[in-house]
This record gives sequence, C-alpha cells and structure tokens, in this order.
Amino acid sequence: MQYHGLKLDRFQRQALEAIDAGKSVLVSAPTGTGKTLIADYLVEDVLKEGGRIIYTAPIKALSNQKYREYVRLHGPDKVGIVTGDVVINREAPLRIMTTEILRNILLQGTGAEGQPQELGELKAVIFDELHFIDDPDRGTVWEEVLIYLPDSVRILGLSATLSNLDELAGWLSAVRQGPFGEVAVVLERKRAVPLRFLLANNNVGVIDPKEFDGAHRRWLKEMQRKKDHERPDERRGGRRGAAQKRGRGRGRKDEGGGKGAGRDMPTTRFFDLVRMLEPEDVPALFFMFSRRATEMCARDMAHEHEGFLKATERRQMRQCLDDFIASDPNVLQRRHEMMYLKGIAFHHAGLNVRLKSLVEELYEKRLIKLLFCTSTFALGINMPARTVIFEQLEKFNGEAVVPLTIRQFMQKAGRAGRRGMDTEGQVLVRMDFQDWPNQREHLERLMSDAPEPVQSSFNLSFHSVINLMQRFDEPTIKGLLDRSFLAWQRANRRESMLEELARQELQIERAEARQPDEIEQHKRERKVARLKRRLERERQWLWDQFQNKVSFLRLHRYLDNEGGFGVGARLLRKLQIEEIFITELIMAGVFESLSPEETFGLCAGLVQELPRKTFVHAELPPELEDRIEIITKIIAGDIVVAAKALAGGEPHCDPDMMALGCMWADGMDLAAIMRHVRSETDVSGDLVGAFRRAKDLVGQLRLVFWEDEPRQKALKAIMVAVSRDEVEAVG
Repeated sequence: MQYHGLKLDRFQRQALEAIDAGKSVLVSAPTGTGKTLIADYLVEDVLKEGGRIIYTAPIKALSNQKYREYVRLHGPDKVGIVTGDVVINREAPLRIMTTEILRNILLQGTGAEGQPQELGELKAVIFDELHFIDDPDRGTVWEEVLIYLPDSVRILGLSATLSNLDELAGWLSAVRQGPFGEVAVVLERKRAVPLRFLLANNNVGVIDPKEFDGAHRRWLKEMQRKKDHERPDERRGGRRGAAQKRGRGRGRKDEGGGKGAGRDMPTTRFFDLVRMLEPEDVPALFFMFSRRATEMCARDMAHEHEGFLKATERRQMRQCLDDFIASDPNVLQRRHEMMYLKGIAFHHAGLNVRLKSLVEELYEKRLIKLLFCTSTFALGINMPARTVIFEQLEKFNGEAVVPLTIRQFMQKAGRAGRRGMDTEGQVLVRMDFQDWPNQREHLERLMSDAPEPVQSSFNLSFHSVINLMQRFDEPTIKGLLDRSFLAWQRANRRESMLEELARQELQIERAEARQPDEIEQHKRERKVARLKRRLERERQWLWDQFQNKVSFLRLHRYLDNEGGFGVGARLLRKLQIEEIFITELIMAGVFESLSPEETFGLCAGLVQELPRKTFVHAELPPELEDRIEIITKIIAGDIVVAAKALAGGEPHCDPDMMALGCMWADGMDLAAIMRHVRSETDVSGDLVGAFRRAKDLVGQLRLVFWEDEPRQKALKAIMVAVSRDEVEAVG
C-alpha cells in the first residue's frame, strides 16, 4: 500500500485501513516513524468529501508548523488557525485549533444537526500529542473535549509515548456511541531509526553503558589505591600530604577534551561533550533545563569553537541572514549572527518569536549544526537530529529538582536519528564517574522506552461548572462526569478493590467455620470495613468534587440556594483565564475608569509574570498604580485562595508586565520596549506571549461588557491596535 508515492510501514497501513473502515483510531508510535502521514490522510479524505476537520496540538510551535504545512498542501483558502491570540480564516474547512477554544465551542450548545453551529459539518478531530490528557494544567480540557464531542465526529489520536493505549481506547469505546464509537488501536514500538545510547566523560570519552560500568569499577579501584597511597603522608602531616589534599578533585584540564581524554579530569562540561563529537555526529540537539543555560552555552561555544559550517554552507547562511535582516531589520543582533555563522544557536520559549522562527527555518535547512534547546523543542516539531545530548537526567519542576520521567526523556531522545539519512540515532548522556552509582538504575529505566501510563488529571474549572449548570440538570451532569477517563480509571480501581473485598470476605467465612483466633478474625474484619469505606469514597469521589465547587459558588454568592445565577456566575460564563480571580477583580471595580490602553496593560500583568531576575525601567501609569494594592489583597483573600485549592491555577500581578503592556498598547515596537528591560536571557518571547494572552482576556472582557456599547467598541479597537507585528505573527 502506498500513499503519495510513499511505501507505507505496517502500522501506517493498519491505521489507514481502520480509517477507511469508518473507525476512530488511536496511534502510538515512536518519534520520527511517520504518524503525521496518518493525520494527512484523514485530512485529505475529509476535505475531499466536503467536510470539516479540526487539528489540535498542545503547543503554539506545533500549531503554527501544522498551519504552514497544511497551507502548502491545501492552499490558504482551505486552512485556518484559531488560538487565543491568532485567528486566521476561522470558517475554513480545516482548522488548527487549541483544545481550549474547541472545548468552549462545545460548551456553547448544539444547533439543528446536534453540533455547535460554529463547527458546521464537523467530521473529525485530530489530537496530536494525545498523552497531554494527563497534563496537570491542561489535561482536563483535552478530556472535556473527548467527552463533549458529538458521537458523529471521528477521533484520531497520535502519541509517541502512550503506553496504556488499550485502556484509553477502551474508555473511548465505552463512552462514545454511533458510527465512530469503535476505536481501533495501532501500536508500533520499533523505531524507523534505532537509537544507540552512549555515556561520556573526560576520563573515558564516549562509550556504551556496559563498557562504562567496567570503566567505573576500574576508576573506583584507582581512587582507592590513591587514597591508600596518600594516607601515610597525611598521618605524618607532611607538606606533601596537605598539598595533595588541597588539590584533590581538581586535576589538569585536558586541552583536547576528545575521546579517551586524561584520567584526573574535573566534572565534565558541555564544552567537553561537544569536543567529543565527530564531524558525522551533527546536527546535534543539546537539551538544557533552563533558558539561561541554553543562551550561555550557545554564546560561550560560539566564542570558543571554530564553527561547524563548510564554506558553501556559510555563504548560504549569510544569504539567509541578509534576507532576514531585510525583512526584519531590528531583530537580529550581532551576537546572534556570530553564533549562526558558526552553525550554533539556542531555542527556548522566551526567545523573540521571529528569531525562534528563523532558528527553526535554519535548522530545517541543515545550517544549524548544534542547537542548545529546552524541552519545548521536543514537543511535536518535526526537526530530528543525528545526535541528542543530555547534560543531566534531572530537571526543576517548579518546586524541586526531580528525575526525568521515561516519557520526558524519550520525548527528547526520540529526536535522534533522521529517517532516510542515518542508520542509527545517537543519544549521548554526560555521566561523571562519581554520579554513576546514583544514576545507573534511573538510566536503565529511561532507556527501557516503556513510558509511564497516562493517568487522568480531570479537574473541572469553575467556567466549565457554570456552563454545565447552565445547560444541563444534575442527572445529566453526573452522567457526563461518569463518562470521564478519570471515572473510567477509578471504576477499574473499584473492580480491583471489589475482587480484594470478595477474597477477604471469603477468608472470613472460612475462618469462622474453623473457629479462628479472635485477634486474626478482628484484623480481617477491620480490613474489610476499610475496603468498603474506600469503595464508597471511590464511587462518590468525582461527583463530590463537582459538588464542592458548587458549594463554593453558593457560599460566595455566585449562585443562590436554588442554583440561580448571581452576578459572579454570569461573569464566570464569559471568563476562561484565572476565572474566579478575574471575576473578583471585575466585581471590585478594578477595570473601571481605565483607558483601553491601560486595560490592556493591566491584563498583560494579570495573565503572566516576567521571569525572575528581569528588571524593567518604566513607570506604571498612576491609574494602574492605584489598583495594585487591591489586586494583591484579592489574590491573598479567602475567595481566591479557596478557588485555587479547588480548581488549581496561579493568579498573577506583575506591575512591570503591566507597564510593558501599556507600551505595546500605545504603539511602541518590541525592539523599543526591550530597551526598557534588563534580563539574563531573552524575554521578548515572554512579552509577546503575555501580549497575546492579554488580547485574549480583553476579548473575554468585551463579552462581559457587551451591553455597554461604547466600552465594548473601545475594547474591540484596542484588540485591533495590539494585533500587529510579533503578536500577529504565526511563528
């Protein structure tokens, strides 16, 4: 079987045959094996029949990439993109859309054909990176969409790291009826390009893990021999022993740093890892776990390294940079040029959006040979490398430094190996000998390529609670909650508990017939009682969580005792960003008497904070300065704190971001705004992200103030004014 002249792999044939048979399909296959082809087939099939299809993705970079790809394949008239900050061709038959937007459309209600009117004749929805269903912050939205989608809509789910595919398919098959209720599972474990895992340090160079283990044992013996040799001198207190003690662990830095470098090296650094690469080992992705590290390492490497580009590639790079400067004269800095001309770059979420697009374009053209990047580069974007490098196997999760999960590791490692170009992909991990005892078992788990099962993170927002109450009665809402993946997983857990309960009760019956020891009998009865209590809690848990949110809304008079909507509830229906927090601000009058520009600036500081160690030299308008105290009181108040405990979220109040938002609303360009900012890393991408989310929040405020015609017109005007340059860019 072929598609567009390509010979299909077994799993691709299975998926396409399932689509042709009229089934929904879930596909799990390693990165780089060609899952996208399956999505392309379904898109083409739906468009050919005159239907509509939606493609959802978890991150902006992937959404933008898919938009550009599908415009090339099907033309701009047939493709649109609808996110919180960019809307192009909203009525197109093929729309790239965030799950949040789709969820909100589905909550609006249905038209004559059983679908929300905005969806029209929707035939299918593609969920890329489906494992995001267990994301703590956004997984609930993915689950809601799968619950609310009409049964007449086909589902295609794609993931590289979904191990419990059968469980997910079983859930969807159970809760979805109609022609596409049957869900086919397509699983491919074999990579198109196999991975080779290697460890590296300055003692031994680059070797495989088994060899490394032996080298580590030899190193331990050598260290012990040195200690035994030093002890007599140290006991005598001689100058030689003291000098050795002071110098221990430093060693001589090897200038070459290549394979098999010197024995007494200090901790291996990123310079050393790069020097160990052979010419055929690039392009390489070097994953870091902080923005600052990506920038510093790229800059330092560009200063030290002679460069990776051949003469012809350097000329091609020069032409690309000249073209970019001609179209965007104020973006590219001299330090960036110096890096790029050596084939070195960095990439992270805070990078200027135009630079980010340029780096991705240069990488696709094979002109970037060494890219220092954060985790965002691993999600979905089709940009494989010859080698992937890890400097460490832990990352900061916002609260503590924790080991990488198998999924996190393989999401990045899976970028190694270019189909049709490499016979294998290399995954290189820095591993100093002193770290090996604590890392060996962890690395073995990571290399097993058996990702952790997806667990539901279902936790309805207050916006969803209010909209469900607006549309449905309690039995219907309870039925919808019972359709969740969380309910399915908890039901499976109940089944296991019931089996255990039956075993325990049988043991009690048998023991009673044999006149058992009274103490043992009492222990068994207590265990049975505990199981029964847990079963009851499991049965009621999800509904109790919903009722807890309803009780909160009643306690704080968003709802009356009969369930009628108060002012707060009516506002909540329109708000999806920090819902309770923003609602409380509106009811406290925080948005009153502000100009449209000040409103936008305020919104920018409410949706996002600048990274730490970022300093802004700008004054906040007096009207906003006066509101900071009341905003901080509301953040610390009982209502917002209790809402956060029930539904999550993190309220923001960043006066610096507000000042920068006002500048953007006043027409200042990004380069000029950045002259007011001092930071360790490029934060222009953060600013653009904040401006885009602020625009989204202003759009929600328009709905809140819809009956105030002058105000909603002014808010519409400021939305148009801020939709320019980087904020409007798809990239």
